[in-house]
Amino acid sequence: MNVSTAASTTTALPATSAVTLPCPVIILGRDDNGRPHASFFPATDTRAAEKAAELMGMVALKVEGDELRAFLGRLPQGKLFDSGKAFVPFVKQELYQAIAAHLSDEERERLEQPRVVPEEPTPETSYPVPPKNMPESWDRLTVGSLVLATEGPLEGWYEATIIKIEGDTGLRLKWRDYLDMLPFTRRVDQVALIHPAYVEK
Repeated sequence: MNVSTAASTTTALPATSAVTLPCPVIILGRDDNGRPHASFFPATDTRAAEKAAELMGMVALKVEGDELRAFLGRLPQGKLFDSGKAFVPFVKQELYQAIAAHLSDEERERLEQPRVVPEEPTPETSYPVPPKNMPESWDRLTVGSLVLATEGPLEGWYEATIIKIEGDTGLRLKWRDYLDMLPFTRRVDQVALIHPAYVEK
């Protein structure tokens, strides 16, 4: 068989289409009080995280490129809830703005607008919760008091409301800003008081 015959019988292979692999995403946005939130979600949670961001009035930013990947080590990892929403912790304003600089003008403008998210009833309603307050001393802790709690040594401290006092040292708490998370228990020495000078914006 000559060269020309071999060339004519060669079957051309179809061009391989580019495969888009999932990548980590960063969810960011502001809460009802204008405070910045941001966290990252691994590539395995990309689709669920994007849906959560839409449901919560936030933005999901795909981590593509070295500049965005550099933020991953500075952000807490978020958590997805069965409700479709996500736990996105607070971050410093400077870090939030640095990440937001990678959004489109339209996305940045949308995040700065007041969020309109339908209010949902608190899942646990076993205990009446009076209006929140910030006690100035430990002996003034009561149901409805606002304190600070954390999930672990490497986690941040966030506002939690006392929904029940168990004995002399036990506190049943619920995160103030994350109603999808279940109530939890801490000892009195595992929470912190909010400084009296604190003024919620």
